[in-house]
Amino acid sequence: MNKNRNRSGQVVMLVFLFMMVILAINVCYLCTTGKTMMSNVNIRDFAKKRGGGQVTKVVQAARGTIYTSDNEIVASDVKKYKLRAVLAKRLDAKNNPQYIVNKDKTAEQLAPILGVSKATILDRLNQNTYQVEFGNYGRNLSSITKEKIMALKLPGLEFDEITSRNYRFGDFASYEVGYAAVAAETDPYNIVGQMGIEKTYNNWLKGTNGQRVYLVDSKRNTLPNGVISDKKSVSGNDVYLTINSTLQTELDSLMKDMQENTKATKACAVVMNVKTGAILAVSNYPSFDPNKRDLTNYNDTFLNEAFECGSVFKPFVYANALTDGVLDLDSKYESGTYDYVSNGRVIATIHDHNKTGWGRITYRDGLYHSSNTAICHILAEHTNMSSLIEDYKNLGLFQTSKVDGLFSGSGVKGYDGKTKSLEYFTTGFGQGSSVTTLQLLRGYSAFANDGRTVEPYLVEKVVNPTNGKTLYSAKTSYSKKIYSTEAVAQMRTLLYGVVNIDGSTGRDYRDSSVEIIGKTGTGQIAENGAYSASKHTHSFVGMAPYRDPEVEVIVWFQNESSGTNYSGEVVKSITKSALNILSKDTEKVNSTPYVLNNYMNQSTSYVEGILKKHSLTPILIGDGSTVVGQYPSSTTEVTMGSKVLLLTDGQKYTMPSMLGWSRKEAEAFASLTGVEIKMNGLGSIYAQSITKGTELKQGTEIELYAK
Repeated sequence: MNKNRNRSGQVVMLVFLFMMVILAINVCYLCTTGKTMMSNVNIRDFAKKRGGGQVTKVVQAARGTIYTSDNEIVASDVKKYKLRAVLAKRLDAKNNPQYIVNKDKTAEQLAPILGVSKATILDRLNQNTYQVEFGNYGRNLSSITKEKIMALKLPGLEFDEITSRNYRFGDFASYEVGYAAVAAETDPYNIVGQMGIEKTYNNWLKGTNGQRVYLVDSKRNTLPNGVISDKKSVSGNDVYLTINSTLQTELDSLMKDMQENTKATKACAVVMNVKTGAILAVSNYPSFDPNKRDLTNYNDTFLNEAFECGSVFKPFVYANALTDGVLDLDSKYESGTYDYVSNGRVIATIHDHNKTGWGRITYRDGLYHSSNTAICHILAEHTNMSSLIEDYKNLGLFQTSKVDGLFSGSGVKGYDGKTKSLEYFTTGFGQGSSVTTLQLLRGYSAFANDGRTVEPYLVEKVVNPTNGKTLYSAKTSYSKKIYSTEAVAQMRTLLYGVVNIDGSTGRDYRDSSVEIIGKTGTGQIAENGAYSASKHTHSFVGMAPYRDPEVEVIVWFQNESSGTNYSGEVVKSITKSALNILSKDTEKVNSTPYVLNNYMNQSTSYVEGILKKHSLTPILIGDGSTVVGQYPSSTTEVTMGSKVLLLTDGQKYTMPSMLGWSRKEAEAFASLTGVEIKMNGLGSIYAQSITKGTELKQGTEIELYAK
């Protein structure tokens, strides 16, 4: 019995040891493969499926759109795509391959779409890694390019959606509009304003990102009913500028021509509704394209370029003396030279610009001739210094300020305000102290508003795009009364004479169709501690119409010659255009406006029918059958006969006849197709360099002629 018991115990022990060995082997096999030896079931994946992997995805909020006052889009979000290829073997839930199966075929079909060689694509696909990207040629892909690649139905090609900011008109009041960009590479879902209105109105424009949390299996497939939480994003608010797109485009074109003809190194122009303070257009040189961010200068010329403005400053001295009742315009002085004396010694001799003067003339003629010595006599013999300096302060001269949060510099006050120093005299004719364009714009507005300045502004309103509610609306703001009503009337008459009386300095700004009033100026430029012998600032500040101004215009440029005939053309053309836009008496088209819908992803035949039914002219771009882009955008009001550009999903673009098109319509065509346009002249297009029906390639340059 003892032997039997020992034998049974040994058998049990052997069986136990065998089972332990098998269990140990199974554990090792499981750790290595994730599967059991007996069933070959993947316990690891099963566990993950049962336990549930959790993924959190950011739902990016749409940033608010920036519009012009006439509802054209200036800045908006645009979806771009980045292509990547999965190289490691990976299957979806149905065991379909989700990786590059045939590298040669993939490279051959992908290369022509991305515009690179097959060998270049293959070089990427042959790398020993989980996945690869395609460098610059695989980034910033449009939705059309993405759709072409997806149509190939090649496994393993995937896209990352990237939201970026697009500035439709490029260089278009770009220092004032600014730009927004991704805050950091580690936070691609956070677009932040970096400059201009994009920055100062960032809290209005930015939305609130949402968040989606869901369960996935080991293959990163979302499990059925696997969404745990879904917090929706909240879109940002839309900002409407005071800028008019037609006026801005015209001003930019005029300034470009002026700069090219005068060889100006710096230039600035601004147009304002002088009654409300709404800035209708502003153009700076040099400037930049916010899409490219090709800045050579971060200084906003309009707001922060302080310069010695020359004789455009003189009206402030005249208006003060007339308000205080210490100047008779018909009294006379000796022009030519004025000796500034201190402590019984001649410190400086001030000359009129023609060196010899005009003999003994009236102070009225002194302004017409832009006499420096007239200012010296007024300051020395008539003006109360404290009163004048108080006016400078009330006008906003020589002090910092802000326009819709955009900082504007103070310039330099050359005088001490305690004594009638030489700089006190030279400041009176715009030398020895410096001002900004904004300060001149604000100061001259007093001559249109009964002696009160109006505060310029760039943002008209902020609107919630979801419910249409206006969250902010600009209000016109005036200063206290600085000049008397009588003095303002006298100043307008004087400024009329500067432009319209023969022999005055403003003849280049005279126009037979509109009564422009204003003042010219030529200022010296300080360089390296001394005034340049060749470079000057040429400026003009004007208003129209004469008796009750509605529009104020400033143009100045710096160069080594002159060219006020070119700046005169800028002022005359833009003044008339601005008055036409503001005029309440302008005839409107006698037709009911039609509000465009969103025609994206609809058939071209359907959209054509709708547009023609409402007497609109559809222009099809491409040989496709589905609309993938449009101009004007949805919700835009158009009138009978208006053109509507429809980009189709076709790959072949042909040149239309652009005769009779506007510049904006031509620019919209270029934006939709990727071609380049070069405009010559203003107004309607009457000739084009490429004939109708010619096939167009991306980057093709089309030269257009307008009048």
